[in-house]
Amino acid sequence: MKKNGKRYRVLQRKKELKRITHVLKREIDQEVEDINTSLLSIAQIIPSNPIVHETKELRGEYLARLNSYIRAGKWERRKFEKAELLAYEEIVMAPDDIKEAHNIVFYRYFLLLDVIQILGYEIKRGEDGKFEAVKQKILTDFGFDIEGTVIDKIFSAFKDTGRDKYKKIQSLSKNNKLEDESEYIKLMLKNIKFKETKPTGVMVTATMSAGKSTFINALTGKYICLSQNMACTSKIHNIVNKAYEDGYSYEYDYDLEMTAEREELMNDNELNSSDKIVVGTHFAGLLGNERIIISDSPGVNYSENEEHKLITEKLIKGRNYHLLIYIMNATQLGTNDEDEHINYVKGIIGRTPVLFVINKIDAFNVDEEDLFAAIERQVSYLKNKGFKNPMVCPVSARAGYLSKRFEEGNLSRSESRELYNFVDKFDKMNLPCYYGKFFKGMKVEDSKKEEIRLQKTCGLAYVEKLIISLTTVGGK
Repeated sequence: MKKNGKRYRVLQRKKELKRITHVLKREIDQEVEDINTSLLSIAQIIPSNPIVHETKELRGEYLARLNSYIRAGKWERRKFEKAELLAYEEIVMAPDDIKEAHNIVFYRYFLLLDVIQILGYEIKRGEDGKFEAVKQKILTDFGFDIEGTVIDKIFSAFKDTGRDKYKKIQSLSKNNKLEDESEYIKLMLKNIKFKETKPTGVMVTATMSAGKSTFINALTGKYICLSQNMACTSKIHNIVNKAYEDGYSYEYDYDLEMTAEREELMNDNELNSSDKIVVGTHFAGLLGNERIIISDSPGVNYSENEEHKLITEKLIKGRNYHLLIYIMNATQLGTNDEDEHINYVKGIIGRTPVLFVINKIDAFNVDEEDLFAAIERQVSYLKNKGFKNPMVCPVSARAGYLSKRFEEGNLSRSESRELYNFVDKFDKMNLPCYYGKFFKGMKVEDSKKEEIRLQKTCGLAYVEKLIISLTTVGGK
């Protein structure tokens, strides 16, 4: 059989699909210490609750009643519920604009729905007695203004009832007794569907100074990872995508903070004796709808920090991921540390697909250097290391990150100047030509705005497309 024949290519593709599908059957361990990190994939619904635009007095009463219902169910000491109640207080009491003019009776069913949100949608049949206590407390509070049958329908819809659950929640959103709460229930359905989707695990590894943290920031569109060169942290960061953008980031670092600011995200909690930190945030860009968990290990530098090396090797060996992304520095290809880490990855990776990302590609001078020739040399290097058909992606994570921040309207003046320099540079570099040649059939849509189109021209959008294709083959 000729190796360049159509039949050969089809058989090779089928073999590759079978290999990837086998890897995707792995179950990702989502337990970290005493919390299931699937809870961090849930977006906050409370910003969409009209209570945030009521008077301060009514907002205070709403929170007091919500706390009393959580206490009635004896959930107030659980870590996630405690953190959610604190977040609700911060979010509900923050606005100053009064747009609504209801009384507490209007919010009788909103309160019950928020109880379910605060429980992380984990309603177990064995807790029927607890929900009965909550029901009786609500009936006592609202008397003739609330219907017990509606309460029962709400609890029943969110219980674990298999395939009928989503239909019940959808039906609940159309209940004429819950017309005011309809959109709120739809957000809850979006949350629960996303949370219960089997997650994709993506492991990112690199030697020091490759720009791994910048790359992860680019994938998320958020500044959530500090450069490991600066942080010198030995923690494993797991970044969990959330169902939709709610304006908040979560962090589990000994304490669980559901409205984490940059200070919490950038600094490790000294009380955390484990080797893990988990962040929940919505990913901007093409990965926004994917139930994805990114694992960011310490940067490997064999000559300086043995602890980082051991933690990273343990993480790679654990295979709690479906795809490994190896970041390489375009300005420092072929170093001794790189060579050693590549050898380790090849020896341990097995069937798991590897995506090689050459970051900082913006450092190339396209007028004086042959970019495609440099990439080809790296492909040959990886083949010599034993990677049969290495997938190599040139990218500028910094350019992609700035483009996403522009899209959100969050650039400083100096960042704006940097952004437009990248726009001009990548128009000349013509990376789409490379991806069109070596990743045939993969299309990335253009944007009319050059600032947003930069996500394509700098290579980031292609990498996101590849992540999706490599982690959804065979209907994961």
